[in-house]
Amino acid sequence: MKNEIFEAFNRKPIETPIIAITGGKGGTGKTTVAVNLTKALKSKGKRIMLVDTDVDSPTTGIVLGVKSKPVEKVKMFTPKIVEEKCTKCRKCVEACRAHALFQIAEKIPMLFEQLCSGCEACILACPHEAIAIGEKTVGTIHQSSNNEVTLISGELKPNEARSAQVVTATKNFSLKKTTNENFDIMVIDTPPGTHCNVVQSLRYADLAIAVTEPTPLGIYDLDLILQLADRLKIPTQVIINKADIPGHDKEGVFEVTKQHRTEVIAEVPFDKNLFKSAENGRPFIKKYSELKFSRAFMEVAESVLHQIIKH
Repeated sequence: MKNEIFEAFNRKPIETPIIAITGGKGGTGKTTVAVNLTKALKSKGKRIMLVDTDVDSPTTGIVLGVKSKPVEKVKMFTPKIVEEKCTKCRKCVEACRAHALFQIAEKIPMLFEQLCSGCEACILACPHEAIAIGEKTVGTIHQSSNNEVTLISGELKPNEARSAQVVTATKNFSLKKTTNENFDIMVIDTPPGTHCNVVQSLRYADLAIAVTEPTPLGIYDLDLILQLADRLKIPTQVIINKADIPGHDKEGVFEVTKQHRTEVIAEVPFDKNLFKSAENGRPFIKKYSELKFSRAFMEVAESVLHQIIKH
């Protein structure tokens, strides 16, 4: 039964290959990899959609050097108590696992909107139809396009805690657009870590590329993201970013990848020009195409295309 549920959850709704750029640790250069890989794939004649699902801190547009505009609000359900129908039976309060509904003595239940998960259990539990459907905006989906790349990004509304809804909405918007406009490849820049937003971002991926740095913390978090990919049954490869930093432990990275039966497809060197490129909003591979860093991404693009064709 568990396998059937997993297969239903992960059943891909589109034919377009999806590549997820992920990593267990923030600051390893995941977005840099996503943007430059996108540019490398574009240089090989592919039409690419780049999707930023790091809704708490969407920075892909900054690195890509494009300005986006809002195209859709992300809304979620919130209950509205219909006082004239409410019998104060507490059924809705008892059904709310998030404790967003609270009732004092014989008074009408009160809603703590920040705690509401939008599950709608209260509607199902109310025997008197005393709960109406309300909604609130929790985030925004943005889009930007130029002659080379289409970027879709989600952004959580300030002070909102329910980022998973924004991730899901951004992903669904991107899947629909990819199908309607015949993109060749979707590249997803996931949030860092191994939490539920990362799981949703990795959903449907044909290939995940885990970005790590050769440090003790980077290696530890690489092991975590590879464990997650194993559970999700997603083929995964590894890029070592900042591979030549002083005191690096590349051997530790290779040991972890060996344990998970995956491989390192690129060792990307540190380059100070990368920061200048980010400041100017021009992807490194485009501005410094002749350097070793850029050549490494062209090789990664070749590897990725090979994986897509093979699968």
